[in-house]
Amino acid sequence: MDKNIHFGENLQLGDNLRILRKERNLSEREVSNLLHVDITTISKYEHNTRTPDIYTMIKFADVYDVSLDRLVGREEKEYEESQSEA
Repeated sequence: MDKNIHFGENLQLGDNLRILRKERNLSEREVSNLLHVDITTISKYEHNTRTPDIYTMIKFADVYDVSLDRLVGREEKEYEESQSEA
């Protein structure tokens, strides 16, 4: 993983989707085939012009082998901190 890439609140979901796809050396076409979604839809997700529903997000997480928290840019430390404040 590129150590210069930082997930978190400064990135939008589409940015995270694009980073994860590129880290796995997958093309938009390959991801669209894996998710059974049109390639233009993948592009819209990655350019933050469309937001995937929760079921599609689960599929993305499965394909990229990450948690939903990681997919949306929320790290475990951030989650633990928010829980301790509650």
